[in-house]
Amino acid sequence: MEKFNFKFEKVLDYKKTIENHKKNEYGKIQQKLTEEEKALEEYCEFKDELKNRKNQSYKKTNIANLQLYNNYLNNMNELISVQEGIINQTKEELKVAKGELLEVSKEKKIFERLKENKYEEYLYDIKKEEEKLIDTIVSFKASTH
Repeated sequence: MEKFNFKFEKVLDYKKTIENHKKNEYGKIQQKLTEEEKALEEYCEFKDELKNRKNQSYKKTNIANLQLYNNYLNNMNELISVQEGIINQTKEELKVAKGELLEVSKEKKIFERLKENKYEEYLYDIKKEEEKLIDTIVSFKASTH
């Protein structure tokens, strides 16, 4: 009997390639999200540090310096707000990438199951062929005696 050949092997290979590509995309977006969250954390820490400096120098400084601190704090609040928007957008991108990855993985699994089923059929057919061959040999030996 001939060697096992899955007629959709090229399609399965393509699905595997697409799945790997989607995994890489998902990983890059996850990494970007981590970096953006780290940046937000740094902004918040800097803002807290500014607040502490402002509070410590509150009695020792003039109005101009207090206004400067307030301007810095307002700018940090805006920067934090923008960074939160970037994080939310990145989370949406991650959600979309995860959905695409899951879809491609499902498609690949379908072809893998089909291949497994076809291989089991192939093994079954081989066994049937062997049984026929054995029956033929037994029949031949029985007829020659």
